[in-house]
Amino acid sequence: MVRLLSRTGAFVELRIVEPTGPAVTVEGVVDALDGRGWTFRARCLSADEARLLGDWLLRAAKGRVELLERLTFPALSFTLDEHEYGQPRLVVGFSQDTAPSWLGDERAMTFDYPVTLDLSPESLEAAAVNWERELNPGRGIT
Repeated sequence: MVRLLSRTGAFVELRIVEPTGPAVTVEGVVDALDGRGWTFRARCLSADEARLLGDWLLRAAKGRVELLERLTFPALSFTLDEHEYGQPRLVVGFSQDTAPSWLGDERAMTFDYPVTLDLSPESLEAAAVNWERELNPGRGIT
């Protein structure tokens, strides 16, 4: 499981639950700490995209991602928004099947519902390492 925990307490958790085949099923828990929280379960990444996410998170933690560089998948996006005194700010966008269920019918038309997380480089690196563990070839992602 990867847990992106903001210094404010807001968080995004992502966990691979079905790593077989061309698509990867991800379960997510999101809490923006302002009364907005939701869970999802969606086949939202390919195996290659899941590996790319881990690499991008690690590069972002190490300061090797340009500000406003965006990693985009059909149902998830990640943007390194800014650094505040060396602290990364990550904006995670949720679309369609990963968007908040409480949006009702609008969920299918929602693209990049944003959750902003102010992270430490250490917590972002730990999240990247944990995601890499999720991708362990022994779990089925090749």
